[in-house]
Amino acid sequence: MHNLLSDPLIGVRTGGGESYLSLPELLAALSAGRVEGYTRLRAHQCDPWHVFLVQLAASIQARFPSKALPTEPTYWRDGLLDLADGAETAWHLLVEDVTLPAFLQHPWTSWEVEATDFGAKMTKGMPVYRPKATTPDELDVLVTAKNHDVKASRIGSSEPDAWVYALLTLQTTSGFLGQGNYGIVRMNGGFASRPIVAWASSLHPSQRFAAEVNALQKLRSETCRKFNYVQKGVVLTWLTRWNRETYQYFLDQLEPWFIEAARAVRLRALANGSIIALGATSKTRQIGPETIKNGDVGDPWTPINVADKKKKGRSAMTLSAEGFSPQRLADLLFENGFELTPLQHPQPGNDSGWFVASCLVRGQGTTEGFHRIELPIPSRVCMAWSNNSFRQSLGKLAQTLLNDAKDVQKALIAALTIFAEGGPDLADFTRDAVNKWLGKTSKDFSRRWEAIYFPTLWRGADEDHEVVTQVWRQRLVDTAQALLDEAAARLPLISNRLWRARIKANDIWRGVLRKNYLPMPSSAPIADEGAVEEIAP
Repeated sequence: MHNLLSDPLIGVRTGGGESYLSLPELLAALSAGRVEGYTRLRAHQCDPWHVFLVQLAASIQARFPSKALPTEPTYWRDGLLDLADGAETAWHLLVEDVTLPAFLQHPWTSWEVEATDFGAKMTKGMPVYRPKATTPDELDVLVTAKNHDVKASRIGSSEPDAWVYALLTLQTTSGFLGQGNYGIVRMNGGFASRPIVAWASSLHPSQRFAAEVNALQKLRSETCRKFNYVQKGVVLTWLTRWNRETYQYFLDQLEPWFIEAARAVRLRALANGSIIALGATSKTRQIGPETIKNGDVGDPWTPINVADKKKKGRSAMTLSAEGFSPQRLADLLFENGFELTPLQHPQPGNDSGWFVASCLVRGQGTTEGFHRIELPIPSRVCMAWSNNSFRQSLGKLAQTLLNDAKDVQKALIAALTIFAEGGPDLADFTRDAVNKWLGKTSKDFSRRWEAIYFPTLWRGADEDHEVVTQVWRQRLVDTAQALLDEAAARLPLISNRLWRARIKANDIWRGVLRKNYLPMPSSAPIADEGAVEEIAP
């Protein structure tokens, strides 16, 4: 039931409008450049779905090479069947016979042997279920403590495309979630996340698909050699039974673009037409060996942290709750502590492009935010990127601009703290009430400078860095001065402390600026400097 090889299950947008396609038709349409977007994907599912399609296409191309990506669905249908070793049910969303594989679902030994493990039993001749999920979004990887940002159980239980996407994100991006629920091998430990990072010369789904399939073909031999993959092995890891007592596969049994099925899950159709998901636990991760817990397994979309002392120097990047901050993006772009893959560098001949990155950040039993960035890179930067001296020089400028922003922010926080406390001789920077009040202004400052950080940095590609830095510093200081004035006007203080607070805040503000060799504000300060002599402390 719901055969991805023949049934139109995947909603797409094309130049002719919206339609539904089977998986072979989708791969053909992508190859022909006709797919402009998807109609039913949730934001955090978009990049895992894209990666899945590229992995499939690149694996099929490795077995059945062609000069250009074929635009006939029959080619892709035959290729998908070949990846499944001829087992067509491996592409069916629902398969009644549990001894056969289903899409991203392992076969069982038999219903009698394994049903209990999956929360199912027969009572008076009727099946009784204790399901893992009754709707697709319950199965998905999102973990929300209070049902606030993303409401749970909103998607109908009979919508097959939603189950396809939920299964995919669960099986290919999950981390550890309680005893017996292990995560994928492509992340740095159980509580990490799977980042998806790439360089894109175009954000058009079809063009990006074709470019990355081509890139993976060039990477295949070297990835096999470096990580001990095989040229002809397993791509779909759900074709055979997994006993869940130990690893099902080791890297040397897999092809480099293998697709994980990290959890033991099986979908069942109920008499009323709805679908439920049954789940069992395992005693280990699906893919071994034990020594690759750091996630460094040759995934072309995963940057490698080369300064991870806990993981012997190398590990898959783990994103924090702050997301793709300017500091993290600069570290990635200029490989400051990170190693990028060829998929994450501009290709020769690129006039312009985007640095695209996404990650659903996970904690211990929580989701700490979905983060995605499409950072535009101008042509003058792309064309000079292969020049090491240019890249190193621009990287130094990037860090200089970041350090300036941090210094101005420290000065701003110091001044605001002094003002909020009424101008004491010695400020208390640990007071919770004051820090909560400061938080909004601090975040406003961060948002303002972050919005102009990369446009300023790209100016350094063809302008004098000293001039760029001077303009940047003045803009930072003036922005902070405006916020300081606004905050001072908002905060109520008793009249006999007001001027003292203003003068003391202005003193510390300008004093910290001078200490860090930053310019003075070009706008009026919160208190005139002359007032210092007129008003006694």
